[in-house]
Amino acid sequence: MLTHAYRNATKYSKSNSLQYAFAQSLLSKIKITDDSRVLDIGCGDGKITNQIAQQTKECVIGTDLSKIMTDHASETYKSQQNLKFVQMDASHNIFRNQFDLITSFNCLHWVKDQQAALRGISNAAAPNARVALLLSHRKSLYHEVLGDITSFPKWAPFFEGHTSPRSFFKVDEYKKILADTDLQVEDIIEEEMSYLFDSKTEIAQFFHAAGSQINQVPKDYQESFLEDFSNEFVSRSQLTEDGKVPMAFWCLQVLAFKPALNPLKLIRDQLFSQIDNAMVI
Repeated sequence: MLTHAYRNATKYSKSNSLQYAFAQSLLSKIKITDDSRVLDIGCGDGKITNQIAQQTKECVIGTDLSKIMTDHASETYKSQQNLKFVQMDASHNIFRNQFDLITSFNCLHWVKDQQAALRGISNAAAPNARVALLLSHRKSLYHEVLGDITSFPKWAPFFEGHTSPRSFFKVDEYKKILADTDLQVEDIIEEEMSYLFDSKTEIAQFFHAAGSQINQVPKDYQESFLEDFSNEFVSRSQLTEDGKVPMAFWCLQVLAFKPALNPLKLIRDQLFSQIDNAMVI
């Protein structure tokens, strides 16, 4: 059964400054006009989706696996008339040929079936629609520390048989998945994106809100687990002169589009299909 990594919408909303900052980097490369109809996959608390909705007069729809998140977003941004939030698994996209722009920020690395998710994006996109994706695709210090912490003798029993819900990809591998789902890449950038936290406490709050592994630990032990993670992460980080703690993630920024169908090719394919069917006796 699929479950959402972020189970507390209010807590996530208060500690998602890193995700918001990373999203702004990709948003700055996207042109949104008054008539842009937009689908945002993995909208979380809806903050970024609402920002998009303020830039167009057309409808904007945010989807998320978590009903807790979409309910929170619907209530928080109910005054934005062109904005709606829908619970949806990214691997089972319900939309078809309806959007001029499809975005996804800090979400797709949580989806196991990338082929299905990207095929769903392709299906939901109108011909010539733009696609903008941001995902963390390879391991960083954050993942290394997390792997070490969950192997500590006092924590390892809670992670026996546990499989991380997130995925990692090589750039060429992701390009192939995009091509296989009929999305044409305009630009794909691999970048180590970094955010500065003010303190170890903020690191712990971020991990508590955004880390899926915390859900494996009984509530009575979660504070200790958070302390071990934040202590270990800070001890292995190079702090700034004013004591801030950098956290970096290797990310893919993908800009793509869905090519318009060639009517002649479509007719030819249909003709060949009819011939093949006629030859079957």
